Amino acid sequence: MTSKAAEDSVFNADSAPSSDSEATPETSNVKTSRKRLNDMNGKDWVKSTKSVWIDSNDREFMRTVEDAMKSGSMFSESPPRDQWKKKHPATFSENDVGKLIRFFTQSGETVLDPFLGSGSSAIASINEGRHFFGIELYSEWFDIAKQRINQLDNQQNVSCDIRMGDSLEVMRGLEAESFDFIVTSPPYWGILGKKDHKAKNERIDKGLATDYGNHPLDLSHVESYSQFLETLSEHFSEYYRILNRSKYAAIIVSDFRHGKEYYMFHSDIASLMRRNGLVIQGLIVLIQDNKKLYPYGYPSTYVPNISNQFIVIGRKL
Repeated sequence: MTSKAAEDSVFNADSAPSSDSEATPETSNVKTSRKRLNDMNGKDWVKSTKSVWIDSNDREFMRTVEDAMKSGSMFSESPPRDQWKKKHPATFSENDVGKLIRFFTQSGETVLDPFLGSGSSAIASINEGRHFFGIELYSEWFDIAKQRINQLDNQQNVSCDIRMGDSLEVMRGLEAESFDFIVTSPPYWGILGKKDHKAKNERIDKGLATDYGNHPLDLSHVESYSQFLETLSEHFSEYYRILNRSKYAAIIVSDFRHGKEYYMFHSDIASLMRRNGLVIQGLIVLIQDNKKLYPYGYPSTYVPNISNQFIVIGRKL
């Protein structure tokens, strides 16, 4: 059942060009006789390609991490983006991260985010009374995170140490078993540079960046997906080393489509965590019901509107 918010976010598929690809819509000279997959009109097609189908009556039971550990799902709750956060191409909600921090740590413990970005995890940690350590590769995003952190009223006087540099190199200089919780969203491989409906409407037309930058150590620029995973595995090895015994790591990712293939990124993340010693404890589906929907594949090819992220939970035992 599609929510009212989701219906309001549906892109007008009936007036859009057809497409076999998420990233490359075909031009308007497509023949109307082209083979259709089904009898749906454009609006119904778009709503049916949403990656999460859920009865709206279940919403109130999917608000907390405790609920999510029972049902497997949690609704994302995003605060308004400030002027700095809007600039970053791949942010996540301070409210969602705050729920994870509150559930997996106690007051006064220390949280690590090795891919700091715009600083959402730092803000959530400070708000929840947890010490924080973060690492960011790019000076632009580091400066934005710093500005956002400096705005906070740190009432509980917790420490917040953020470093600019390559996360793998910085982590290798940290003491073993020095963090109580790791929460992060690693870079995405090869998808942020796409120029599809979504990128055009939500980023390009507003003059906003569609990728992190062009630093040679940026994992999103690794040429092949297999090499990207191998490089990411080195990071997970460090996560295991610097995480305290019996503590947890939560990795927030979205699956994605690249070319004509769908990549189950969350499954690969779980495999990498397991390979490096973390024991998988569960999976939370984070439902992003406020995402705009686009007519990918209409009317002949199934291409999902990805409206959720996955939070893979691992533990050092």
